[in-house]
Amino acid sequence: APKAPKPQLATPPPLWSASGPARPPTPPPAEPPRAELPSAKPPETAPTPPPSGFAPGSKELPSMGSEGHAARTCKPCAFYHTAGCSNGVGCQFCHLCDAEEKKRRRREKVLLRRKVGGAQDEAPR
Repeated sequence: APKAPKPQLATPPPLWSASGPARPPTPPPAEPPRAELPSAKPPETAPTPPPSGFAPGSKELPSMGSEGHAARTCKPCAFYHTAGCSNGVGCQFCHLCDAEEKKRRRREKVLLRRKVGGAQDEAPR
């Protein structure tokens, strides 16, 4: 009668090998923490206020430099009324000032300097 093969028993991994001590098996990666479920009522947040002022590119603010027009703190764009401004909405100069505003402001500045200069000449020394 033929001999039945002996069942092979699984041999445990060696505790020591030529490369050093045996390493324990790597544990499976941990699951990332789960986000907490939102509460039934979301937290109250203040509504965002509407932006102040006019939108750039609108009739009231045709260029970024037009922002100080009402207070006369803007600088008139020299090209807007002549050849046309190539910077458009991004222009740092005012597109609301009329064509003569640049000259008008320059004259005012010169007159003011003359007045101040004349007052200094008349001051006693």
